[in-house]
Amino acid sequence: MERHMGKLTYRLRGEAEAEIFGVFPEAAVNRCLEAGIALRGVRAVDGQTLRCRVDEADLARLRAECERCQCELRLLRLRGGSRYRHAVHRRFWLTLTALLTAVLLLLSSLFVWDIDVIGAEHLNRGRILRALSDAGLERGCFWPALSGDRIRSRAMLELPELAWLSVNISGSRAAVLVREREQKPEIYRESAACSLVASRSALVRRVSVLNGRALVHAGQAVQEGEVLVSGTLDSITGPARFVRARGEVWAETWYELTAVCPPAPARKAEVLWKSSRFALQFGEKRINFYGKSRNPLDGYDTIVQEYALGLKGLFALPIRIVREERLRTRFAEGESADAARMQTRLENYLRERIAGEIVSRSFSVSEKDGAVFVTMRARCFENIARIQETQAEAPSP
Repeated sequence: MERHMGKLTYRLRGEAEAEIFGVFPEAAVNRCLEAGIALRGVRAVDGQTLRCRVDEADLARLRAECERCQCELRLLRLRGGSRYRHAVHRRFWLTLTALLTAVLLLLSSLFVWDIDVIGAEHLNRGRILRALSDAGLERGCFWPALSGDRIRSRAMLELPELAWLSVNISGSRAAVLVREREQKPEIYRESAACSLVASRSALVRRVSVLNGRALVHAGQAVQEGEVLVSGTLDSITGPARFVRARGEVWAETWYELTAVCPPAPARKAEVLWKSSRFALQFGEKRINFYGKSRNPLDGYDTIVQEYALGLKGLFALPIRIVREERLRTRFAEGESADAARMQTRLENYLRERIAGEIVSRSFSVSEKDGAVFVTMRARCFENIARIQETQAEAPSP
């Protein structure tokens, strides 16, 4: 380490590599030692030549001592020193800009300019960002003054759906790791009086009771809300006993669903005119590089794209380049409704909402005032039993 620091010092101070040529070059070396001129790396090239390194500031004195000893000084190489100073002088503004850029990058890394939420699957990202903002973590905040425990505590109070939250800040980027709570299972008491009721009107085909007393049988028609399996059990020797009814009641059900597709609106056919304009977003301030920004945009489509400056995953800068692209398009008549697609959607909608299968189905299509009506009539075979609690409970022992 000391060796490298010494080389760096010589380069900044300026170092010259030279040859001393003469009959007695050793005499010049001795005169330099007497005069206090430091020579480094002295070595013999041949009988009349010595090679050495000397500070640039002592180069003129070394030349004078060589002339007194009737020797010739040959300059081989000059590194650092005046060469560095000349380069900086010629490129003063470039050097100054580089220094200012380095200072700005250093200062910018003390502020948070990019917040990334990782791990949120069901919870809205905007809600998480609002909770973090209330806790003090927002774009442009001074992160050395933040407290991770305080942010975590306040955010968890506003977001009870989270199991835990962690904030990792690297440079100007904050990575927020979240884990959502798992849904707790349904908790119930076996002594609670619960019955199974019909979720809709149907024709019962099969009854399977695991707990409780069946009140219907195969071939019986039932109405929506009618009790199928009772949770009250009669006792010969004592009062009635209450249980949680469990079982399945499979029945035939009928559905009639109608989908309406209004007249198709006009669609965009081709782009007639397009232009782009740019702006600079510096933190919360915006600088527009165009005029007449308050003109109405009726009849135009505007596409906004933002480009953040920085290295993704390492650091971010508070500067964003905003590009707005304005399009004017020609409209054409919209396409007519696709009846086959509407039939498929109706069928999929019904499959997702029944606890069984579709046995048969039929469709009818009609049109009125430009709107298309698609009606599906389906016969299904499904489990219609739905749990329903009552107020009665088992007596205390």
